[in-house]
Amino acid sequence: MAVTDKKLCIFIHFCNQPYFPKYVEIYVKELSRYFDELILISNERQVKDAENVNLPNVRLMFVQNEGYDLGMFHKAIEKVNPEEYSQIACINDSNILFKSLEPVFTWGEKQDLDFWGLIDSYQKPWFSTHSDNHHIQSHFLVFNRKAIELIPQIFKSLELEKLYKEEDLKKLRQTVINTWEIGLTQFFKSQGLRVGSFIDSRSFSAQNNIKKDTNLSHSHYFRLIKAGYPVIKKKVIFHTKFFKCFFRPKIKWDAMMLKYGNRDWDLEGLIRDLKRMKREK
Repeated sequence: MAVTDKKLCIFIHFCNQPYFPKYVEIYVKELSRYFDELILISNERQVKDAENVNLPNVRLMFVQNEGYDLGMFHKAIEKVNPEEYSQIACINDSNILFKSLEPVFTWGEKQDLDFWGLIDSYQKPWFSTHSDNHHIQSHFLVFNRKAIELIPQIFKSLELEKLYKEEDLKKLRQTVINTWEIGLTQFFKSQGLRVGSFIDSRSFSAQNNIKKDTNLSHSHYFRLIKAGYPVIKKKVIFHTKFFKCFFRPKIKWDAMMLKYGNRDWDLEGLIRDLKRMKREK
């Protein structure tokens, strides 16, 4: 079947509660503007408020939680024919979206890229088996035509059944990072595909006098937001102790959302819900 111009987004969400948090509703609603179809795939559970994400081009899929994002993405792809799409995005819920994604997708349309994302990284985990660790961070990935054609080959090489059976969660996470997050970008580059990101971490670091390769979305999120970055990591909000070692901005995350976010959105409601979730953790 010939590839059409249809675009598909697979949004990956995990939650132990019987509802979709407000930040998921906002993210899904915004993403639905840029894709013909959106699959919201989540872990199996009874959900009370599914109507809050009930948009014309959104469908829900509940599956067993196996293999982290890689497993969820694979299970969603199995339910469609990738050849029918000119673009497939894999986006997860590890970030809070607080402003429009229009600048990101406008940038993406202007680039001659086969595979791109929101931000890249050169960080090398101690368990990495790669000599080159450059990768598009897996929380926001976009596959264009040539990359889509290689998805079946990628899945075939990953021994997914073995991953699904892995009971050591630490080992599983390391394997997914090594073979999926880093490995995916490295595989595409080895095949001659063109790879890029909305925020180029090396250029951004040079412009901001950041000397060390680091995960900017963790350690310099405040600088990213000032530069137009539309999301903030949930870890920044929910795991304060994790960030004690990093330089703290003068403006807190909630104030930054209000200052730099989309004023047409219910940002105050979003912040209230996030603070409620943080108290319940």
